[in-house]
Parts: sequence; structure tokens; C-alpha cells
Amino acid sequence: MDSEIKQRLESALRPVEKPPTIEEVPKHVSTRGVLRGSVDWVFQAWMLYVEYATQEIIKTFRLSEEERSQLLDFRDTLKRLLLEAWRQAKEKLTTLYKAVAEGTYKLEGNKLYAPDGTWMHVIGDSTPHIPIRGITAKTRFPDLLKLPRERLELLQLGWRASDEGRHKRQPYMGTTQPWQVFAWAAARYGELYTCVLSTNLTHEGISIEVYIKAKSWRQKWSKDEAISLVADYLRRGEWTPMLTMWLGDGKARWRNILQSKYELLVATKEPWRLGIRKGAYEALVATGREAFVKLREAAGVYGELLDLLKAHKWIYIKLATDDGFRAAAKQNKKSITVEGVVMYLRLVSGRGGSLLAEHYTRNLGKAFAVADKLKAAGFRPNVVKSGPNYVVYIATADLLRLAERDGEIRRAVALYLTEKAENGTPRQRELARKLLQRHPLFLSSQSPHRLLDIAMR
Repeated sequence: MDSEIKQRLESALRPVEKPPTIEEVPKHVSTRGVLRGSVDWVFQAWMLYVEYATQEIIKTFRLSEEERSQLLDFRDTLKRLLLEAWRQAKEKLTTLYKAVAEGTYKLEGNKLYAPDGTWMHVIGDSTPHIPIRGITAKTRFPDLLKLPRERLELLQLGWRASDEGRHKRQPYMGTTQPWQVFAWAAARYGELYTCVLSTNLTHEGISIEVYIKAKSWRQKWSKDEAISLVADYLRRGEWTPMLTMWLGDGKARWRNILQSKYELLVATKEPWRLGIRKGAYEALVATGREAFVKLREAAGVYGELLDLLKAHKWIYIKLATDDGFRAAAKQNKKSITVEGVVMYLRLVSGRGGSLLAEHYTRNLGKAFAVADKLKAAGFRPNVVKSGPNYVVYIATADLLRLAERDGEIRRAVALYLTEKAENGTPRQRELARKLLQRHPLFLSSQSPHRLLDIAMR
């Protein structure tokens, strides 16, 4: 375990080669929801997103002077909390890394302690996390949506059925997704208690969990009541609560939607209450494009907010309901064709980093048929299970052989690595640049001076 923890701590403390920009951060949010990377990169990215979202709201919604002042105070408060938490998180990460690297730590129960008492949670298969203490404040969020109470309560109901909790009869949200902070606060506007709760150690570095409690509201429903009410409303043709429940617990299968496979899936402990049981904790609520059309129609003015927030699950709904939007997304999805098989490029961080080309199918027989086809052409494919899919992939060595003899594939790989080197997560940027440095054959695929400059940064 100590080697795994050490590797995660090293990723968290990596120096920032290129600070995040206010242009790239919303792009990360729109594709991943969560911001992950080194501690210095992630906290800066969160603060930039808070600034970005605030300015977009001011441009989009008509706010009174009082509402504008509340929003700016919310922005300033959240950025101040993030700045304070950044200092504390980096200090704790550094202390814990030193203890693990030198072997001076001790394990007690589910906690790992440094000699000075600094500790972190290490709980089985769960993500290790470091608590942040004393970074709290009160602030207010304005009523952006101006919805009648009964319509607003439909949005609140879906959040309660999914991510929203209750503490002393007051609703709260704990989230690692910056767009959710604004989306949830808009449905629970008024006085808020806010804190930065923890930093979570992922394979790519850290993510940040922010906690907000709505002090102006009382919780009306238990979790079970909320889920039952969402199901009742859905049977009567009211999709608004399902929208926010899906924003909370919906399963976004990007490849499916890009291939026009429309399934509205929600994670829940009792799937049969919402739809057809798809897995142990997954309900298939509806199929077909019409289900996503109904979600988009139900959003109303809330959709305008989700749009400017670049909420990744709202982007998913747009992919399902807007042909032009999906066509543009497909053009941006980097794929290659190998022996007639469409495969998607993906950087992976394990074992020093590598580049894979992957083909996805839900049919095991088709997966083996594709693998046999690739083997017959001299490649070394692998077949693995990933969620509901079987993934057939070829590794970096095979890709390099392909790129050497196929100019189109060489250009596709070069473009993919260039995009990741410039706009990927900090870890993706690092891996892409290493691959460009190791394999100069990609320099001939586009501007060699530009690629060389990117690789040597």
C-alpha cells in the first residue's frame, strides 16, 4: 500500500509546468466534471472556474445591484476559502509524502499518520483523502432563476433524490465538481455555510471536495421519499425532478451517446423503483432520444445556467438532442481506423504512461472477432472488460509500427498528442510531451517547430 500512496502523493506534489487558464478550465469541466491534477494546478483551476462562472452569470442573467453584490461576495468568499485550503493541503501533502518516503509513518485503523500527527484516511478500495480543517465561511447566493416555488421545488426534489444530503434538517451538498456548486446553489439560494472539506488523492493528483449547506431552507423529504416522488412525477409525465436527479446520479456513457445509443441510466441502491434493473445499483429509466429531449425541455431557464457552467452532464444531454453539436463532437474525437476497425486513442498513466488505441463493444463474441482480425494483421491486441463494455486495445509499440508506415495514422496520433500536451490535464500534458520527445517521427506530421517547442516545454 505504501508504494501506491507514495505514487499518489508524488502526483499531487508535481510542479506545475503550465498554469491553468480561464479558457481551458471550463473545457475540462465540460468533459470530466471534476478537476484533477497536482495540488498547485487544481486549486488554481478551481479559482479560475469560480471567476469564469461568476462573470458568465453576470452576462447572462438580469441581476439587481443587491443580487450582483451577493454573487460577487459568493465568488470572493469561495476563492478566499480555496486559497486558504490550498496552503493547508500543500503543507499536509508535503508532510505526509516525507513520512511515507522515509518510512516514518504509522498506520492506525483507517488512518496514516506522519510523526507530527498529520494524518490522512486510507480506507480499503476508497480514494485516500486528507481532511481540511477550519476553512469555513458564511455567504449568500442570489435567486438567479426567479422560478415559482412549485417549479423550484421540482429541481430541489431531484437533487435530494441523488447527491443532496441533510444535516440538522438543512440541505447540503458535498461535491468535487465545480459546476455543481453553482447549479445546486441556484436551486437552494439564500444564506449558505461553505467550507473546503478535503483533498482526495487520485492517480492523477488530487481533487477537491467543497461542502455547502443551505441555511435558508429546511429539508422536506427523506432520501427514500424523494426517490419515490421522482418516480411518481415521471409516471405522470413531469421530467423536471428526473433532470436534477440525473445531474446528480446519472451515468454518462460518452461513447454510447456519440454512437446514438440512447439510454437514460441512474445510479441508485434500489434500481427497480426507477426503471429496469441494469446492474446491482443502476436503473435504466428510459431509452431513445426522446427521453433526453424531455430532459432538455424540462430544464427551461435552468438549462441556460447549466449551459454557461459547461456542466458535463448537460453537455451529454445536448449531444443526445442536437445533431450539429454531436457531429462537431465526433469530429473532435480522435480516432483511427486499423484494418477496418475504428479505434479511439487514449493516454493512460500506469507504468510510466502509454498510448493505446481502443475499440469498444458490448458483445464478447464481437470483441474476440475484432481481436482475431488484428492478430491476423500482425498486431498484439488485448481484450478486457470495462463496465458494460469489452475493450479491444493495442498498445504503444503497435501504434508506433502503424504510424511509421501510415501517414494518416501518424498525423492523427501527432494531433492527439499535441492537443493533450497543450490542453490536457497536468498528467496528460506530461505524458504527451514525453511521448513526443521519445518518438520524433511525429515531428514530420505537422509543424515540426511547433511540436518540438511543445515537447521541450
